[in-house]
Amino acid sequence: MVTTRHVDAIVIGGGTMGTAAAWALARRGMRALVLEQFQHVHDQGSHSGETRIIRHAYAESPEYVPLVRRADELWRQLEAETGRQVLIRCGGLELAAPGYDHARRARESADLHGISYEWLAPAEASTRWPEFRVPDDWDVLFSPESGYLLTEPALRGMAELARNLGATILERTPALAWGYDERGVWAETASDRFAADALIVTAGAWAADLLKQLELPLEMRRKTLWWQAVDQPALYAPERFPIFITDSDAGEIYGFPIHGTPGLKIANHAGGQRVHPETVDRQTHDGENADCLQLTAELLPGVTSRVVQSAVCLYTVTPDMDFIVDRHPDTPRVAFGAGFSGHGFKFAPAIGEMLSDLVSHPAARPLPRLSVARFDRAAV
Repeated sequence: MVTTRHVDAIVIGGGTMGTAAAWALARRGMRALVLEQFQHVHDQGSHSGETRIIRHAYAESPEYVPLVRRADELWRQLEAETGRQVLIRCGGLELAAPGYDHARRARESADLHGISYEWLAPAEASTRWPEFRVPDDWDVLFSPESGYLLTEPALRGMAELARNLGATILERTPALAWGYDERGVWAETASDRFAADALIVTAGAWAADLLKQLELPLEMRRKTLWWQAVDQPALYAPERFPIFITDSDAGEIYGFPIHGTPGLKIANHAGGQRVHPETVDRQTHDGENADCLQLTAELLPGVTSRVVQSAVCLYTVTPDMDFIVDRHPDTPRVAFGAGFSGHGFKFAPAIGEMLSDLVSHPAARPLPRLSVARFDRAAV
């Protein structure tokens, strides 16, 4: 028999953004309930793969810089309150071949916001980090504040703090339906109906289905992650090896120091097969890392072709690769975050704050760049 239970706010989807939203709601004194269809930390969505890059000289747009700075503050707050390390600053290299502008766009963001960086000659970069063999005609930017986040400790830490402040996370409890009326919002599971004053949808690759009435322009893409063996592992430790992002004919290849899994994690941000999360092939296959190996052959000769580990994750992308963080157009009680396009994790605690603001403060407004209304403007 379905029973009705009351909370202050419901969050549908307890992945990266849903956990961050629960933490933000709980800090505001709101009793948050998170409905997560899998276990809290899982490998079915976008947060698997152990690590995620954090960077501040943001090539995608200078408009993201204040958001990542706020997220950085909150990641450090999380570490202080949990005693758990989630952010490792190892520095970051942004490298671009001739005809590609990622490094120059990162420099423009850094200049606009006063972010510390070094613009290096390729030979200097290869001397400082001898694991790299940077071609003489590439652009190179080094950012000392860049690094990476540990996904599982980050998610568990946000959940721990949210629970300590009264939040509840129900695992393996999918929301089967949700709605709103003049009295509030509601969500139904197989056994309960929950009523609340506010509702946030952060369902990742399932957002398009849960927000079907909005017809959001979302596309799910299958992405592969690879851990390649290296010839001298000690050279790729975070104490001496930076995260890197490249822009070249091979693609938008990025990578990490060795952390945990004994191989260099590497992947291509570009491309990806269009899929549905319920039917996606979750196994990697021989040859799918050819783009990464093309890049390492030119840039990182000490990285071998032997695969130590591999994984599949999902991107939910928008046409412009910017996020959607907004209110439902028909009710201020509902907000949603979707389409994080493969570069959202670093922003999670700041996105959680934004979503919490949208459902708790009538005067709060979405960032125009992240508003769903931009797609209406694009169609005009």
